[in-house]
Amino acid sequence: LRMVGHDFMDFIQATGVGGSDGCTDMDDEDNAGLNECLFKGEFDGQFSLDDAYRNFCEKISLADFLVIAGQAVIEFLSDGDAQTQFTEDFRTDFKYGRTTALEGCQFVGGHLPSPAESCGGVDRVFIQELGLSWAQSAALMGVHTVGRASSVFSGYDGWWSDPENSRRFNNDYFIAMYAKGWCPEINVNGCSLAAQERGDCVQKHQW
Repeated sequence: LRMVGHDFMDFIQATGVGGSDGCTDMDDEDNAGLNECLFKGEFDGQFSLDDAYRNFCEKISLADFLVIAGQAVIEFLSDGDAQTQFTEDFRTDFKYGRTTALEGCQFVGGHLPSPAESCGGVDRVFIQELGLSWAQSAALMGVHTVGRASSVFSGYDGWWSDPENSRRFNNDYFIAMYAKGWCPEINVNGCSLAAQERGDCVQKHQW
């Protein structure tokens, strides 16, 4: 899901550049960890999207395949009526034909919203560049109900939800934002002030 989201979030409505084209800049710090998901393999190198795509690479573009893979994860992690609705909507609304960008991905750098930007990043990327409304942007944030942040990749650490709900695609992310208590955590990635001043790392703070 993270890979699919980061792929389309570099779209700029005004120019038509970017979007779901399979083009992601792996040197962008916000994409840290996606190499393992895509082709190196996670869980001791056993599973990657590359392994799954090999069976279909002559039939469908990588750009289309990533969208389908993201939808498959959503359906697999959903329950009951929601799962049925996701399946029916996808069968009805999905359109093939995305072209994979094979080179020239430099333009995607810096287009992803940084957590440090807070609402400013949401405004810049989702409102101004993607052309979404605030309501649509808030709904899109619900994808964070799945998984967690890892200090190894982003410098941030922790879960947005409890262990059970972190394995389900539901609205518990929004419930947690509203109903759970949150407090500030300072320097969660262990970067000292001296190290930051030397330029060795950047301190990360979170709720």
